[in-house]
Amino acid sequence: MQLGLKTGSTGLALYNLSASATRDDLSLIAVVMKAPSTKVRFAEAQKLLDYGFSTFSFKQFGKKDEVIKTLSVTKGVSSSVDAILSDNAGTLIEKGKDKNIEQNLILDDSISAPISSGQKLGEISFTLDGKLLSTVDIVAKNNVDRLNLFTMLKKVIYSWIDLLRS
Repeated sequence: MQLGLKTGSTGLALYNLSASATRDDLSLIAVVMKAPSTKVRFAEAQKLLDYGFSTFSFKQFGKKDEVIKTLSVTKGVSSSVDAILSDNAGTLIEKGKDKNIEQNLILDDSISAPISSGQKLGEISFTLDGKLLSTVDIVAKNNVDRLNLFTMLKKVIYSWIDLLRS
């Protein structure tokens, strides 16, 4: 567990504390104001953090650059492109409810060239009981140029060479 804190006190504000902690990829912040003593402010912050860690967890759905699917590419110098997550996907969720999460993927099976690295190809969303938890764009991992006369001839020649070798 990592812990960070900032204390303060005045006659009017009494004893105050901002504390943060991280456990199992979940970071929480507890703020206690107007505690009657130093001992009470630390005890109350500990109770808040313990409650948060025992009740909630961070559910990771996927990591940035994770390949979701390999798509077919038509009219491209390459016949496929990897569709990846544009960012990390996850949410804070009450423990035990992660089994009810639904995933909705909007992504075509095929795309036409040209394709640019980072181009949006679709999206993936996660819901719990009809409530949207997270949405992340799915993007192209790399560029795929459009076939032209030169690249088509090059492909044909390499295909012939491969046939002659076998």
